[in-house]
Amino acid sequence: MSLLRHWLRDAWWILLGYFIILEAALVAAILYWPKFNENIPAIANMVPFPALQRLVESVEVDGYWPYLAVQQWFKGCSLFGLAAAAFLTSGVVARDADQKTAEFLLSRPLSRKRVLLTRWMAASCLVIIPVYITSITAIWISPAVDEKLRWSDVLLSSTFMSLFLLMLVTFTAMISAMSSHQLKAGIILIGFILLNFAFYLIQEIDEISLFKTVDVWVFMNIKAGNFPWITSASYVGATIIMLLIALGVYSRRDF
Repeated sequence: MSLLRHWLRDAWWILLGYFIILEAALVAAILYWPKFNENIPAIANMVPFPALQRLVESVEVDGYWPYLAVQQWFKGCSLFGLAAAAFLTSGVVARDADQKTAEFLLSRPLSRKRVLLTRWMAASCLVIIPVYITSITAIWISPAVDEKLRWSDVLLSSTFMSLFLLMLVTFTAMISAMSSHQLKAGIILIGFILLNFAFYLIQEIDEISLFKTVDVWVFMNIKAGNFPWITSASYVGATIIMLLIALGVYSRRDF
């Protein structure tokens, strides 16, 4: 428990900032919905990339739900969740090497497996829990703009997005286990995601982008009752593989 308390003490302000920004962006987006809805044709004409044009078209087709999906999960959770994953997880192992505290930590009666898994689970919870909390608040705020959301749609969409973010957290933990500089893993994660977003904007190669797996049409399918089980299983499989790699690398490090 002392190991977990120490981790949470260092991560508290990052968690608070992440939650506030995610919630503020969601509230602003919901309150802007009536004005956005009135100006969809004009907004569609101003959007430069085909991929983003398709996002606007989805709002024209199905209204409020795809708009919320873009604002909360595709944009909000991807952007702010990415930043939280980078800041919270980049130091899972690398911080001990960077600050020369690895020998002191490992001299305590704690296994390396326990250290890594405790920090990984803490970082995962801190990244995922705000996704659920803020998404649930959308159910309560939406009536202010004369819209209603079903709990099942919101919770399933939040779960799917959480699996995506869990994969990013684990990727960062894996890189951190290989690194000796605290910020390296976070920088690699951010660079990797930015590259994927660039691919998403290019019509010919957007299919290879990770963002294609969390775009608005996926959430429209969830609302229609078609949960993306294969994609979710892929996220879980990638998470398990990367976590095992991280454990293997950490168990052999001599710092």
